This record gives sequence, structure tokens and C-alpha cells, in this order.
Amino acid sequence: MCPFFLVSSLIPLLSLAGDAPAQGQVLIQSRLRGSKASVAAGQRYSDDDESCSSEGITPGVCALAFLGRPAQSTSASLFSSWSADNDKRESADRLERALIVEIESALAGNHTGFDAARIRSLEQELKPIFETLPHERSSGDALAGLGLASARYLLHQHFLREHAWYVRGLNPAGDGRKPPSAKEELRSRVAGHLLEVLENKVGKDGLNLKMLAVFVATLEFLIHGDQRERLKQAWLVHSLKAEGTADADTSSSVLRVFMAHYVFTSQKVDSGYVLTLDKGLDEVSTISRIYGGWPNINSFIHGEVAKRKAKRASGELTFEDVSEAADQVLLNFQEVSGAMCRDMEKTFTALHGGMNGSVRHADLINSELGSLFREPKEYLVSLGALDETLPDGPHLLMPNYMLGPSNCDGTTSFYDLCCPNDCEAHKMQLERALMEAGNPLESVKTVVQQRLASTIPDDLLKHLHSLVQANQGQLLIHGRGFAEWLHKVFPRECPKPREADFKGMAGDTVPDANTDFQATATSLSSIFS
Repeated sequence: MCPFFLVSSLIPLLSLAGDAPAQGQVLIQSRLRGSKASVAAGQRYSDDDESCSSEGITPGVCALAFLGRPAQSTSASLFSSWSADNDKRESADRLERALIVEIESALAGNHTGFDAARIRSLEQELKPIFETLPHERSSGDALAGLGLASARYLLHQHFLREHAWYVRGLNPAGDGRKPPSAKEELRSRVAGHLLEVLENKVGKDGLNLKMLAVFVATLEFLIHGDQRERLKQAWLVHSLKAEGTADADTSSSVLRVFMAHYVFTSQKVDSGYVLTLDKGLDEVSTISRIYGGWPNINSFIHGEVAKRKAKRASGELTFEDVSEAADQVLLNFQEVSGAMCRDMEKTFTALHGGMNGSVRHADLINSELGSLFREPKEYLVSLGALDETLPDGPHLLMPNYMLGPSNCDGTTSFYDLCCPNDCEAHKMQLERALMEAGNPLESVKTVVQQRLASTIPDDLLKHLHSLVQANQGQLLIHGRGFAEWLHKVFPRECPKPREADFKGMAGDTVPDANTDFQATATSLSSIFS
């Protein structure tokens, strides 16, 4: 991944904050906000930062909200061009400083968004996969933390398993969508920037379990904070005051505008947030016509608003009420999205070969729901989902196709909400078994046979033995060889690995395509045009 700005410039600040957390925190906060008496030449003082501080909004969320709002229009001139370039530099610098504040306060244990108990809980969640990934080695040849490729893979897996999120900047295969604007590009690189900040802090020792837990907690906090700011924009375009209230119909409209912008990807070319009420209502109208899951979302919205209206004597909802409703609607939407994925899987499995995860492409196109599978051949090939080696014609590989970016519904600057990956459930069981296993081969055999509810076929068992022998008795369960083995054992759930996904410095041991974007990213927009 190519950093957008030089993280090496952060090291003096990180060292200062690390040596004296409280003092460093104050200094970095001061540098972030600036002061009218101490602003350096060419550095603009931002009243927006002071406003965020007074509202209790942290620097990272404030910087992301600034980038999510539309830019001020300027007349076309040499000055306006210079001003736009200058704004880009200032936006990048501001985000850089804000992310340092978020990470340093989290490492110091005084972040306002989560506590030490949350970090400890995350450490326990991450420990099985952490223990089964390749580690760096310290100067004494003892195992240290995780290098960049392993850390990025671990974090990608966590968000995929917990939320079905493909977080931008963490996907080892590269991102599936390209950001539509310069500000959206900055926002979309937040996860990568956070990881670079931590990596530069630890150097060759690698990222330990606590730092990875801090990363997860910080990114979750930033994503939720930005979600709240996006909802606030939907509230404000309805001409509602921040401290005011809204009736049930208006509250429902706020939530519909908020959710339509979440699902309707193409509108983010202008802004990560809703621009005007007219544009927001137009998005609601469009998405209600083209998205099959919208009636369910609308039903969830009415249900959540009704619950909160019943608790208010006046029948009016505050912004906090609507924010709580939005949290629940998003959780329900995740279930709707997953259910739609399940319906597509049923179409697969009902066809000849579907139970083995591979069906003739022609059979799928001609099936009852064939209109859903409208991606062009070039997209399917780049995804690794089309097997053209069989004599009866091209076959579509179910898990590779289902995990492709064309099946992602909700999208924000930071992640795409995609189909759940059932293979991850198998891998999580394997990680737990291997974490304390004396004999990795027997542990894997036991887990797999339990999940198959049958014995492992002899040819696959022989293949498993060869993987262990090739790695001096160890089983690299996150490597390419084991991924191929899992695909053969669980062909409906586990995707066939692509050679292109293992091009990084870690080789075949950890997925790392060493690219910012998948080949599918350039063709994805044309699929839905």
C-alpha cells in the first residue's frame, strides 16, 4: 500500500507522546487545533476544530466529518486551483494530526470512546488468529509481534467475521471499489493510515496483541462517530435544530435519507454525507425502485421510530432517539443483506453441481433468479470465480462469486458491507484448536471431521500430511497451500485461492496481493451503470 503522506514525519510526535502521554496529548491537541497566536505561516486556523471540541467530538471524528461534507464552490481561476490544492494538503495534514491524537490517547488508556475493559476483551477475541499467524523475530531470535502483512490480514479477518465489513486499506486482495473523489480518497485511507502510525511506532518488533486491539477499538470508534455525523447531516437538511425534536414522520424521513445514502453508492462522488434534502429524497426514490431490500429497511425504520415515540409523552423524538434507532436499523440491515446472500446461495445449490460449489454458468443465467447474476465474463475472470477448464463449459465457483464486491450492499468511505464468509467459521474453530495444540495435524483432523460430520477422504488426508511435512511439522493455516486444501474440503464455503493474492513479502504464508485495488475495481462501476 502506498501511503498518502509520509508517516516518518510523525515519529517525533509519537516519541514525545510515548514518553509523556499526558504532556504529549496536550501538545498534540494544541498543534491539531492551532491557536491564533501560534499558527505557522500558511497554516489556516480552523473554527471547526474548536466547535468539535466544545461538542465533545474527538479530533479524528471531527477531521473525518470535515472531509465528508461538500467543498465550498469557487470560481474557476488560477487562484481557485491553487486554493483547491492547498485545501487537499491541509486536509491531509489535519487528518494526519487527528489520527495521531486518537491512537496516542488509546495507547495511553485515556480515550473517551472506550476503556481498558474493551481492549482486554478485544485481545481475547484476537488471540487465536494472532497466535496462528507468522510473527516477526526480535534481535534475540525470539518471536515478536506481527509484521505489516500479517497484521493487516488479522485486522481484515476480524472486521469480516464480526461485521461482514471489507474495510478499505486492510483487504489483502486490494480494495474492490475506487473512491469517487479526493476527499473520499482521504477518508477511505483511514485504516491504512492508522496501521502505518502503529507500525512506525513499533519498528522491527512488530505489532503486539494490545496494539492490534487498540487499532480495532479506535477504528470502530471512528466509524461509529462518522456514522453519527452522517446522521446529523441528514437531520440538519430537514431544517431541524441540533437540540430540537422531530415528529415520527420527519424522524422516519431522516432515517430513510440516511440509509438511502448508505446504500446508494454512486452519490458519494459529491460527498460522503447527504448534501441537500432534495438530493436525499431523490436517493430515497431511486433506491426504493432498484433495491429489493428497501421495503425491509423501511419497515425497520417505522418500527424503531414507533418504539421510541411510544416512550415520549409528546410523541416527538430527539436526535439521540433517532441516533439509537439508526444503530438498530443498521444492524437489521446487516441481517437483510445476509438474508439476500442466503437466497442467492439457495439458487446455486438447487442447480446441478451446486452442492459442490460449482455450477455451469449457462445453467445459472437461465435459472429463475438468473437476472441477479449479471456480471460480465471479464469481471468473473478477474475475481477468480470462473473455471473455464471443464469440458461442459465455464463453471461459476460459488464462494469466489459470493465474496465478490458486486454482492456488497451498504457502503461507506471506510468499508463495504458484503456477504458473510462461511469459511471463516471453519477457520475460527481451527485457530482455537491450534492455539494450544501439541500436534497440529491431529487437531486439524479432529476439527474438520467434526464440521464435516464425516471422515476426511484419504486423498485429502494425504494432502494435509504433505502440507505439514513441507513446513517442518507446522501447519500454516493462513497460507495458500492450506487455503487450497480448505477449498477442496469445503467447496461451497471456502473460495479457491488465487495466485495473485499471494504476491507480497510474506509469499505463500499470508494473503497479500501487494496492490491497492483489485482488477475488479475498474469494471465494477460499469456493472451497475
